[in-house]
Amino acid sequence: MRILEKTARFAAIAAAVLFIGASLVGIFGAWFVSRKASDVALKGFGVIEMGVGVVDAGVGRVDELIATSRTEVKQAAETITTIGGQAAANSPVLSALNERLETNLAPRIARMQQALVPVRDALGNVSNAVSLVSSLPMMAEHAPRLAALDETFNRIEEMSANTTQLRSTLRALVGEQKSGITPETVAALKGLVQRIDTRLGEVQTNVQSVRADIDALQVRLDKRKSRLLFVFNLVALMSTLMLGWIVYTQVVVIRHHWTRIRRPAARPLTDGGRVSSTATPRT
Repeated sequence: MRILEKTARFAAIAAAVLFIGASLVGIFGAWFVSRKASDVALKGFGVIEMGVGVVDAGVGRVDELIATSRTEVKQAAETITTIGGQAAANSPVLSALNERLETNLAPRIARMQQALVPVRDALGNVSNAVSLVSSLPMMAEHAPRLAALDETFNRIEEMSANTTQLRSTLRALVGEQKSGITPETVAALKGLVQRIDTRLGEVQTNVQSVRADIDALQVRLDKRKSRLLFVFNLVALMSTLMLGWIVYTQVVVIRHHWTRIRRPAARPLTDGGRVSSTATPRT
């Protein structure tokens, strides 16, 4: 019986040691997983922050180009209105206007398109990062829409075509040296200028809408980021406390069984040490 008891106690100690080892591995694993999850989340947030910076910079450049271009278009409209039908008398003015549109307005429109290319790429990266971050708990979020930016590129292409048509019309008027401009031609020129200005306004509205959407997205994700990192650390801490309690209880179990194993067994009384109940007492 004594051997069986010792075997059972050694088995209990071995099981307790296994539980302690598993708990220590679990504590390390909890913090390792928390660290990796935090790294993944921070990487996604970093991509989003970089995308927001690219979008802000691109939209800022486009805003400046639009403001200057609208001023140029307004001056062109005023010049056309002032000239009216007197093309021959104002041929130098028409030539200067055409040259100004060719050297100033057309290149600015091209630079708008160039400035928006990295913005579109950044929005694509932000959409991928948002999809990654949305897979984390409490981080469900919709990716920024690219439709407004695609529409902006369409408007820029239309504006570029209108500018080309306006320059061609002015160049034709200067080359023909007519004595006058028909009211229909003046109306067509004014219509082209008005369409260019309208397209500029639409482009400006769209890019500002894109910047507002992505700025709002960053604000929402910043609030959730701190909350998510707190949850990761809290889960790791709770796991550590729980597994630490398991380690403590198993240490108590080991000490209990080890004490019982080392305790000497009680000696049974022999027949020589017993007092016979039938012995005759001495007198």
